[in-house]
Amino acid sequence: MVKALKGTLIECDPAAREVLLKLNTKDKFIIEDLDSTHLFISSTHLERVQRALDELMDTNTYDPSAAQ
Repeated sequence: MVKALKGTLIECDPAAREVLLKLNTKDKFIIEDLDSTHLFISSTHLERVQRALDELMDTNTYDPSAAQ
């Protein structure tokens, strides 16, 4: 019997992929880890994944005005 799941294909760099794999340990949203730059995730978790990556990018971005 074939089982179909609704999901979203995500293309990301390997560093973002590692972050998503770590987030996946808490709440299973990755349906399939396809390769080093592609993940197939549950569509219901798409917004949460986007927010988590946005927060990570905000914390890891250099702000030249804060350096003074």
